Amino acid sequence: MLMMGLNRGDIFLVNFNPAKGGEIGKLRPAIILSDKDDNEILDTVIVIPLSTVIEKDALPYRFFINARDNLLKDCDACIYEIRALSKTRVKEKLSTLNDSELETIQNSLCKIII
Repeated sequence: MLMMGLNRGDIFLVNFNPAKGGEIGKLRPAIILSDKDDNEILDTVIVIPLSTVIEKDALPYRFFINARDNLLKDCDACIYEIRALSKTRVKEKLSTLNDSELETIQNSLCKIII
C-alpha cells in the first residue's frame, strides 16, 4: 500500500497498463482528482492522465500544464480520459497543481459530463 498521502491536485506517476482500444496506456504522470479523505478509505483513486502531445486551445477536453518540479516535460491533462484505478498503480509524486489550474480542470470536467 502507498505510504504517502494522495491529495487532489497532486501529480503522480501512474501505471496505466494494460490499456484497451483507444485508452491511454503506459507509465505516465496523472493528476489525482479524488478527495484526500476518499483516497484514505477507498482502494481506488480517480485520476486524469497527462500526455506530452500538446493540443492548443482544446478546453474542456485538454488543459496545458507547464513542466515543474519532477514533471520534466510540458503536458496536456487529458480531462476526457478520467479513470478510477487501483492505488497499487500509483507510484511516485512528481508535482502539484496550483488552485487555479485545479479549478479550471474541475470546471472543464463538469462541462464534459453534465
